[in-house]
Amino acid sequence: MSKQYTIIVGSGLSGLMLARMIKLYRDPKAEIAIVEKAPVIGGQYGSFNYHEHGYFDIGMHIYYESCIPEIDKLFTDLLPEEEWNILTDNYKDIAGIYFNGRLQKDTPYINLRDISEERWKTYVAEIFNAIRNKDEKLPEDANAYEILVHHFGKLITDELFVPVLEKLYLTHPDRLAEIATKFTTINRLALFDKEAMLDLMQSQEIRSRICYPDQMTLPPYRSNTQRGFYPKEYGLFRVMDRFREKLEEEGVMFFTSHNICQLNISEKEATSISLSDNNGAIKTLAIKELFWTAGLPPLAKALGIKTDDLVNDKKLTTGVYVNFLLSKMPEMGNLYYFYCFDQPFRSFRITNYSAYCPKASDGRGFPLCAEMWLRNEDSMEESDIINQTIEELKHFGVIDTSFKVIFAKVEKLAGGGFPLPSVKNISNMTEIKNRIKDAGFRNIIPTGVLAEKNVFFIKDVLIDSYNKVTGKNEKFVY
Repeated sequence: MSKQYTIIVGSGLSGLMLARMIKLYRDPKAEIAIVEKAPVIGGQYGSFNYHEHGYFDIGMHIYYESCIPEIDKLFTDLLPEEEWNILTDNYKDIAGIYFNGRLQKDTPYINLRDISEERWKTYVAEIFNAIRNKDEKLPEDANAYEILVHHFGKLITDELFVPVLEKLYLTHPDRLAEIATKFTTINRLALFDKEAMLDLMQSQEIRSRICYPDQMTLPPYRSNTQRGFYPKEYGLFRVMDRFREKLEEEGVMFFTSHNICQLNISEKEATSISLSDNNGAIKTLAIKELFWTAGLPPLAKALGIKTDDLVNDKKLTTGVYVNFLLSKMPEMGNLYYFYCFDQPFRSFRITNYSAYCPKASDGRGFPLCAEMWLRNEDSMEESDIINQTIEELKHFGVIDTSFKVIFAKVEKLAGGGFPLPSVKNISNMTEIKNRIKDAGFRNIIPTGVLAEKNVFFIKDVLIDSYNKVTGKNEKFVY
């Protein structure tokens, strides 16, 4: 056990990218071992294998650049350029919403251009008053409600966004943390026509609150040239398989289907890790350093750090993916996906894979994923979930009676999905992070979701990992 390893716990995209960062930017000779309890790598960037019905991604995932070339090329160089669908400009991310009984295909933000003139004037005045008062200070840990009121005004927040967040989380947004405002498209409204917005968009304060009303004709104004990448051959598993091949070529070891049975600590350093496979065989590796990408609560548990005094708010919904093969292209126009903001539907997001990967159908039917957030009163029988989802898709106009369902399968979100983004739960995660940091372990580096403040989305996770490997302080430019 004389050889010391850089251990990476977790083989999701962040863990795989972390291994390449270490090899390319810090130590090409590093001995790296990646530990994964699942039998396959990739995490949320993996796929479901339905054999004769082909593969399905685990929900909607496209790689969006961090706009830091040293990070992005680690992913984009895995395939030759001609094997990527490269999504640019207005085709980078085509999203919609189902709101007020209509599937909006022109903008993913609530469209108020058709409301009464009196109400329209009231909302416009409210937003411009919020802009005038933009320098009023928010509480340091402002909740989602306070942030939305500061951004839009109280009337707009109460009448438009409180119902949306209550539909999604079954709780008032004054109990939700800031991160709840970032999961869906609730940071802008559509209020003006295209001609008016061309002038208004010159103001960053207006542009941050009011959107251009037609995403397909949106003029260039962004401060970066961020692109999206998805393989031309459908299935992110292909990229993950290539990732593993590349890392193994560089000498990285993989321990899939392995659980951590012991993490040995001496004088504030991790010294060795013992792993058990499905047959009970034990493998022990000496540790040089340990990067943990698999969540803060499991890391605290592995380190023996007390957290049982931190009681989380319970999530009030159960997330499932409902994967379909349909006989025809879903009726979603150019949309890659849309969110459902209306009661009483259980749909959270509907994704049409063929919209951004034309070869997704490839003679098997057209794949569609419905992410459903079910409630306690809903049946959890697979056939009932499928039927409920079909009825919602018909209501949205995505399918009609002429469509045939070739295949359907329900999959539960791993671990039930991310916990309720409540103020209490995010505070608990911050407390766990601080307890780990205060313990003073010298060679244990937490990375991943909420390993640092405001680190949640994959681009931010990758930038945080890059900074920790290289010692730099890069930031994502939105």
